[in-house]
Amino acid sequence: MSNIATTKRTRNSASFADVIVFIVSFALFIFGLYLFGAGFFGAPGTEFWLFWAGLLASCFAFLVPIVYHWVSDRPQI
Repeated sequence: MSNIATTKRTRNSASFADVIVFIVSFALFIFGLYLFGAGFFGAPGTEFWLFWAGLLASCFAFLVPIVYHWVSDRPQI
């Protein structure tokens, strides 16, 4: 069996920064969904760029909390 030693979080409640990161990520995800839809009904010649902007915005919506928790939950040496 493997023995994985990880550090556990000592707090179980969300901080103010956690809530702000969630709100920003959620808003970015909703904006990405809006851009997906705008890509289908946009002006001629802009559909491709609007769709890809929606895809990137949605990807960044998932990337923001991952990077935030990677930075904030780093073990203290």
